[in-house]
Order: sequence, then structure tokens, then C-alpha cells
Amino acid sequence: MRKLYSLILIILFVALQNISAQEVQVSATTDTLEYIVGDYIDYTIEMKYPKGTNVIIPMVKDSIDNLIFIKNGEAIQREEGTEVYELRHFIFSKYDSSDVTIPSFYIPYTVDGGEPQFAYVNPVDIVVHTIEVNQQVEIQDVKEPKRIPLDWLLISVIALIIIALLVASYFGYRYYQKKKSGKIIETPVIVIPPYDKAIEKLNKLDEKKLWQDGLVKEYHSEVTGIVRDYFEDRFNFNSLEMTTKETIENLKVKDVNENVIVTTEEFLANADMVKFAKFEPMPTVNEEMMIEAYSIVNETKEVATSESSEEVVNAG
Repeated sequence: MRKLYSLILIILFVALQNISAQEVQVSATTDTLEYIVGDYIDYTIEMKYPKGTNVIIPMVKDSIDNLIFIKNGEAIQREEGTEVYELRHFIFSKYDSSDVTIPSFYIPYTVDGGEPQFAYVNPVDIVVHTIEVNQQVEIQDVKEPKRIPLDWLLISVIALIIIALLVASYFGYRYYQKKKSGKIIETPVIVIPPYDKAIEKLNKLDEKKLWQDGLVKEYHSEVTGIVRDYFEDRFNFNSLEMTTKETIENLKVKDVNENVIVTTEEFLANADMVKFAKFEPMPTVNEEMMIEAYSIVNETKEVATSESSEEVVNAG
């Protein structure tokens, strides 16, 4: 009887070992459970499975539709004895406050070319808070307004403005007299192409080193302003007055390359989070913003019809 009992234990132990060897363990987590609107949500999938298992990672951004996908994060894979340990990071965000359940989904896998099996990814509950505003406190300036005393500097500025107006009036009168007499002097006006103007502005902004001096919000505002102003000149729509979504829709109408549209959407979304959600980006994000700005302008520049970068027209 004792031998039979021992034999049953051995059979159960071997069976459990085989089941454990074939098991794919999956766990989904986030770096925290509470976020502020616009924060980066670091969503992590941790997997552990035997060697020889072919795990197929689905398109996570398509499986999670109640968050905004930002980018794929770090992927780590290492072997521990007979098992493989894998870690996948995905960055999401959300721009309105609510309780959010990151949904569950299944990860398909096969063992030694066998029939497909599926591992269950657990749901994760998080809370996205809005920025609290005290409705009882009166709206005030961030700083007291500075009063500039009336001194020689202000008087000098006023004097220069008056002189400029007088000079403009003089040349305007001369032009009127010559036009009246039939003698019009055509003044050449240099029109700088949108591409050249945008590249010059980006070069100057890069030299200012705003984000390196702590002016991150100002840097993101200026670099996106340059690109939006370029869109106005290049594609003739008022991007400076549009939301990110409206700008992207107008670019699609202009038949802009899909890769450029994807880059532009990520570029403008990052800036929106910094400007409106008080997001503090990593230095690499600030560097990437300038790289993306150059890329957008270079990929959409108008093909030149001549070797000259400036066009001269006559003003009537």
C-alpha cells in the first residue's frame, strides 16, 4: 500500500512539472495607480515561459483603445535556466480625468510548433485626476505688475517712433507724387521660401538653448510655433489657430506622406502635454523635438524650380 501511495505521488509530481514547464505566465502592471491628466502611463507586460515557446506579442496599442498610445518603450529578454523572462514597456497617456480600466486581452503562443494557445493578460485599474483648482480663491497675477518709470529711455523710444513716422510720411508723399506724374519706381521685394525661413528659425532656436536653461515650456512653444507657421506658408492653412487634430486633418488633405503625418502628430502631442498638462519631459524628448522639427520641414519642402533660394518680385 505504501509503495502504491509513493508511486501516485511520483506520477503527480511529474505531471505537475510537465504542466508547469508548458505554462506561459503573464502579468500586466503600471508604474503607479494614480496619474494627472497628460502624464505618461508606463504600462508593462511581464512574461515568463519555457524555452522553445513561440510567443506572439499583439499590437498592444490596438488592444487598448481607452488610452492614447504614445510610443513603445524598452523591451528586455533574458534566459534563466530553462525559462525565458521577457519584459515589454508601452507608453500611453490620457487627457481627461476618469477612472480607467486598462482592458484584458490574450497573447497567442505555440510550443514546439504545436496548436496555438492563449495566455490571459489581466486588466489594470488606474485613476486619472485633473489638476485641482481652488474655486474660492480670486484669480491673481503670477507676479505683481512692474511699473516702468517715465525716464529718458521711454522718451527716446517715443522720439524714434515719431521720427520713423515722419520718414515714412516723407517717402509716402514722394511715391504719391511720382505715381501721380506717371513715374513709378518699382521696388524689389525679396520673398524668402517657407522652407528657408523655417530652417533659419530652427537654427536660431537651437542656438538659444532654452530647454537647457530650464525654459522647457517656452522651448516647446517656440519649436511648434515655427513648424505651424511653416505649415501656413507651405500649405496655406491657419495652423497657428488650429488644434493638433485639425492640423493633422489638413495635412492629410494636402497629401502629405503618412510617415510625416505620424511624426507630426507625435511632435505636436508632446508639446501639448508640456504646454497644457505641465508634463516634465526627459532631456532626450527635448532633443527629439528639434530633430523631428527639422525632419518635418525637410520632408515637406517644396521642390525648387531654380537654384536660387530667393524669389524677387516687383511691388506695384
